[in-house]
Amino acid sequence: MGNLNSKLKLKRSHISKKKNAGDPSDKEVSVGKDLNPTTAEVFKGESDPKTETETTAPAPPYESSPSKSTPPNGDASTASISDVETVSTKMTVAINSETAEKWQPEYYHLMRPDARLDQKRRYHAVENSVYPLPADIEEQDRLELQHILYRYGFNAQFHMPIHVQMMRQGLHLLDVGCGPGSWTRDVAFCYPEAQVWGVDMAQSLFAGVEVLPNMKFFTGNVLESLPFEDNTFDGIYQRLMILAIPNDKWDQVIKELLRILKPGGYLELCEPDLECINMGPNFEKLMTGMNNAMSLRKVDYRIAQTLAGRMMKQGMKLISDHACSFPCGWDGKHGDLQLINVRQGFIGMKPYLTKAFSMSSEEFDEILELAIAECPEYKTCFNAYAFVGQKV
Repeated sequence: MGNLNSKLKLKRSHISKKKNAGDPSDKEVSVGKDLNPTTAEVFKGESDPKTETETTAPAPPYESSPSKSTPPNGDASTASISDVETVSTKMTVAINSETAEKWQPEYYHLMRPDARLDQKRRYHAVENSVYPLPADIEEQDRLELQHILYRYGFNAQFHMPIHVQMMRQGLHLLDVGCGPGSWTRDVAFCYPEAQVWGVDMAQSLFAGVEVLPNMKFFTGNVLESLPFEDNTFDGIYQRLMILAIPNDKWDQVIKELLRILKPGGYLELCEPDLECINMGPNFEKLMTGMNNAMSLRKVDYRIAQTLAGRMMKQGMKLISDHACSFPCGWDGKHGDLQLINVRQGFIGMKPYLTKAFSMSSEEFDEILELAIAECPEYKTCFNAYAFVGQKV
């Protein structure tokens, strides 16, 4: 993992290369076939100027800023944080008056301090599932935002070296744990010649989602046998399943994905390392408690560190690895949006965490707001990794 950590340099290459550029909206992008028309319309984002009081972020152990480049023959479609205004469900309440006045967004009902903390949520009813997050409209919104942040952070839809084949002849791709189908839809739009399918154990997450002619959704649980024949797909993409797969099931999951992957096909696994960097005392308390609670379900919050070895253990040839850092509440709009994603994730896990912490609802709400408020001050961030392997 050392070679990946060395990639996390202080210069953020996904921010504009102009000298002293300070906001992702300054990012140089090309609006063309890789972006849908409605997305292209919002790429003219205004910059978010730095203030005189802003401090320089200290370099965390893995350094908080990634270095990225376009992968050879890989998909390099870029994303704007303004993308959220188009692809996310319309939201109406801002995090605070300052943010509302500055950005005038329509998608911040997720962040109001008193919003949805006590509202009843719908959760997965799958018997063997350890997944603690909901399967409802609020979670659809969060997953949509999270997809945009990961696409923006890694500066790519995927790293599998199949871009040329996708454009010329089309391939058969699978999105595992697709949720509301954000990645499925984006890739299907970018590559109309390809067949892009999504599978998730929660049908409610993709029910009602607009389906393009080259898209399909299926209900299935990757912890069991997926509903596909052997050697079906040219590429399989799986992201952010860290809370859904117990540590002792990862080898079984990779083996199942290889079963349905064609010889010579590619598997990409993308996961965060949930050992966050530069945490304040309340955020550290919350993260430590969550990670300990998930450990009781045999979930490894640092599973990303083991994925390359697990893929090779199953006989795969490791093709490439990629690293990215995500600031929480600092370093521009993308950091502020990542903080919304983190906060809403904790709110989604509230019923499970309050029980695990033996904590009242009010106590949880209080520590959550204190933890979130600390992130900009402490320059909190976390790293994520993507690994591409080939079936030989």
